[in-house]
Amino acid sequence: MREFFSAADIRCLAEEGRRYLLLSPDDRITAEALDVAHQLNIQIHREGESPGDYPLPPLLNKDSRPGRPLKLVKADEVNMTPFAFDVGRPEMDIHVTDVITAAHGSPLAAGFMTWGKGSFPWTLNYDEIDYVIEGQLEVRKGGQTVMGNPGDVIFIPKGSQIFFGSPSYAKVFYVAFPADWESR
Repeated sequence: MREFFSAADIRCLAEEGRRYLLLSPDDRITAEALDVAHQLNIQIHREGESPGDYPLPPLLNKDSRPGRPLKLVKADEVNMTPFAFDVGRPEMDIHVTDVITAAHGSPLAAGFMTWGKGSFPWTLNYDEIDYVIEGQLEVRKGGQTVMGNPGDVIFIPKGSQIFFGSPSYAKVFYVAFPADWESR
């Protein structure tokens, strides 16, 4: 199975005292992760490639991969908080919560968002996928409008200037990349 390695994964390796990472031919690693590995003196090798002047240490195998624990988010433990950004529409009663973040070692963020009738402008400096749980989610971008109903999925690419809205109410589950979407 293909794995994705971020800078957070490399830092986790270093914290565990590991100094080697063996990638399978299909694994992917970010440029930032390579930089962090170099800074932390962690050697990275890919299966099937010649190590050249750098001999592989004995017993180097996939056990050297960083271990990230599973994260369970219990539905009854999700607490929505008021949206931290002022969109000028208090009557929409916008609430949000991130349930998966970079603090969990994830390159993605995920969470829930709700709002009432209305719409507000938003610029995405990140990629986002929205899964409609309840109500209707309307997304307008330029001359295009899509209306998502429960069970529908909407992809919004990075750099989009949109209007988020609903004719009544919307509850969505979102996934954003990168995980620090709020600071972008």
